[in-house]
Amino acid sequence: LDMLPDVAASEATVVLEGESGTGKDLFAQAIHLQSPRARGPFVAFSGSALVETLIESELFGHVRGAFTGAISNKVGRFEAAKGGTIFLDEIGELKLELQTKLLRVLESKVFEPVGGIRSIPLEARIIAATSRNLVQEVRRGRFRMDLLYRLRTVPFYLPPLRERREDIPLLVNHYLARLNEKYRKNVRGVDPKVMTIFQQYSWPGNIRELERVLEYAM
Repeated sequence: LDMLPDVAASEATVVLEGESGTGKDLFAQAIHLQSPRARGPFVAFSGSALVETLIESELFGHVRGAFTGAISNKVGRFEAAKGGTIFLDEIGELKLELQTKLLRVLESKVFEPVGGIRSIPLEARIIAATSRNLVQEVRRGRFRMDLLYRLRTVPFYLPPLRERREDIPLLVNHYLARLNEKYRKNVRGVDPKVMTIFQQYSWPGNIRELERVLEYAM
């Protein structure tokens, strides 16, 4: 958090590392909102949310007729993020072929829509995130070393909730306030015995699990 303002003010690429549910997406938004690009768009993309054949089209866009079903031109996420930030979530899920294309874009600062010949300048800052250990993925041959070092100008590790138990009361109060507003209730807090249980539990789903548990209780 101390580093965040300086990193946000720069144009450096950032990799956020940590388990699922630790808040990497919120941290990426915080970097964007404190950056000179804050008035531009914040465009999120998850490498695990789409089938492999559609990922390239989603990132770079496509022209009409590029493949079966491409009935019109489509703007990709890189172009949509012009003047702002593109957040590449679960970057470790990308196949090696797409990693190679992404590296080429990062180095040349231009990209081409699928099926197109027009080069479009990359005018967005890149923040990536992963729940995998990318150094280990490189050793296993599943992630390109040159892409890792091209992306990882500034690495951030977001610790799991079990390593920051002192944050649990703060998070509980935060989410209770949000849930009270959402459900129009006035829950003042949780029983001290419950808070003790919360602070002893390992939270494998991290902050996301804590939020769901509180919503279920409410």
